[in-house]
Amino acid sequence: MRKYDEYQKVVRYKYGYYSFNSLIILIVFNYLIGLFFNFHWATTKELEIIMLLIIIALFFINACVYQSAYFYKDDDKKSYSWLFFIIGLISLYTNFQTFLISPEKLMLNGKVGSGAIPLFSGLMFLSISITYFIRNRIDKKRKQKTINKIQAKN
Repeated sequence: MRKYDEYQKVVRYKYGYYSFNSLIILIVFNYLIGLFFNFHWATTKELEIIMLLIIIALFFINACVYQSAYFYKDDDKKSYSWLFFIIGLISLYTNFQTFLISPEKLMLNGKVGSGAIPLFSGLMFLSISITYFIRNRIDKKRKQKTINKIQAKN
């Protein structure tokens, strides 16, 4: 983590800690639901764990992007965000085409199927860019409010 500054390292460690603890809690909760109620929400136990991992990864990535700790300090964040947006759209489009051909990949007998993995991967790429653009917009509004307050005082 040479290219991150101290603030970015602290934020990444903080959300990594939250993510790890949340993952442990979700896995234990999922295990207890399966043990006591014999309830399985995905087609296999492995898929349940993978989906929990993806959900936690979505949380970690979006929290880091929002706190400006995802990209390196010197990276061109806007270009990467557009690239991730395009990759996410392409991924979602291909998943949509797959869903039209065989919908049982996404849902099978009321349970999440293996087609959810590429769907959530596409959502992950898309969420990086959307979170970055929202944060960028909020920062611009805050900056404009600050400028307006300074101009009003003078």
